Amino acid sequence: MTTRPRALDLFGGEGLAALGYARAGFDVTTVEIDPERLAHHVTHPHVHVTQGDATTYPLDGFDLVAGSPPCTDHSEQAPLAAQARGGTAGTGWMLAHTLRRVRAWADSTGGLFVIENVEGAKPVMGSPLVLCGTMFGLADEGWYLERHRLFESNAALMAPGPHRCRTRALRGRIIGVYGDLTSNDRSCGGRRRPGGGLRAGVERARRLMGAPWASPRGLALGIPPAYTQYLGEQILTQLGGSLAAAA
Repeated sequence: MTTRPRALDLFGGEGLAALGYARAGFDVTTVEIDPERLAHHVTHPHVHVTQGDATTYPLDGFDLVAGSPPCTDHSEQAPLAAQARGGTAGTGWMLAHTLRRVRAWADSTGGLFVIENVEGAKPVMGSPLVLCGTMFGLADEGWYLERHRLFESNAALMAPGPHRCRTRALRGRIIGVYGDLTSNDRSCGGRRRPGGGLRAGVERARRLMGAPWASPRGLALGIPPAYTQYLGEQILTQLGGSLAAAA
């Protein structure tokens, strides 16, 4: 029986990213501190769930360390949200902290890492890869998912193709999954996107994201498993050489 490479998924949420890495071929340990999010976690034979603090969880013993630190203080709506609550969410430091941890771990072990966040986090990251749902053909009933996410990695990662969310062919057919999801699709003002700011309802969001088990919050915060499966397959190819050399 072939042993799968081991991946650690920090800030695992409801397991959307972990599922993609498991489908790619990893044995995934996902770490999440919030019991509510753990209650909605995906079930998969190669995804092992641990309740714990992702900011301090040990990184040793893994071939890949991935993670999605909280994005609230980096999102485009962060200033408005901070004004409404009277301050930031207090989690913005976790991205820089996690990047320092995984870079030091990679330097000392030769392991690979992938850290994800929203577009507003680019100043904190190095030279991240940008992925969008339109690159993967994520669509439902003619609506195409626009979901830009940044991925910082020490692996050589490539996108599957160009963004299509700004193309004339998809004009008026773009939809997002974000914020407070309701049962029906709805238009949201102030979003500068070709689809007029259309936000998917919960069931459409589940189909677009490829996450039928996820809660509305999990959908709003998660990464489509298609993204991490695609990245995981590239990383496995690179790890193949590293693991063979270490054998």
